[in-house]
Amino acid sequence: MSNQQTTGYLPGDPRCGLSGEPLKAYYRTKPAQWAIYCWDRPGAAEARRALLAEQKAYVGALGERIIGYGHFVSDDGRETLGSSFFMQLDNRAAADAFVANEPLNKAGLYQSIEVHRWSNSFGKRAADYARKGLQQFLCTGSKIPNSVEFFAKHLHAHESYFASYGDSFIFRGPLRSADGADNIGTALLLELPDRAAADAFWNNEPFAKNGGYQSDARITRWVFGD
Repeated sequence: MSNQQTTGYLPGDPRCGLSGEPLKAYYRTKPAQWAIYCWDRPGAAEARRALLAEQKAYVGALGERIIGYGHFVSDDGRETLGSSFFMQLDNRAAADAFVANEPLNKAGLYQSIEVHRWSNSFGKRAADYARKGLQQFLCTGSKIPNSVEFFAKHLHAHESYFASYGDSFIFRGPLRSADGADNIGTALLLELPDRAAADAFWNNEPFAKNGGYQSDARITRWVFGD
């Protein structure tokens, strides 16, 4: 049986041929990356608009440490629900400092904030993506407990399915444990025609289709922050 069949990762993926401790070591030694979701308080729309330019400047100052920056919106695109930041920062303390000094957070506009260790699987940034003029969706979910055997069983199908959507991904990667070693979920951003297409993508994805994610799995429409 080939390494590809054993581990599930496809040729061209930096994880191809890795499993067990070598795979954990790969993640531990990668630069730390973070998925940060900030959800607005009700009635924050006017204050958000007033601070948006300041937020853009704050994010823009971080240059290539920004993997992706954008906003959660309602399915019809009319209401902004919050902001998200995918960042390469040295450690959790640096991620927390970024959040603490973010202009909308300093102004008290957020109802809740989530900070997740994350790994950008292929090093792609939103700035590198060739936009198609469609809609963007952020898909996230936490893995079920005790999932090592489950994910090993479905990993090759999962990676092959994702490969079939290759040019639709803005970026993607797994959520990680605090030390980066363990895969605890997913966070991926892709561009599709509409919400129905996003639902179909997720419902047919092998991990999700076979019950691999907990009830916190969600699909949220998203727009670029530039």
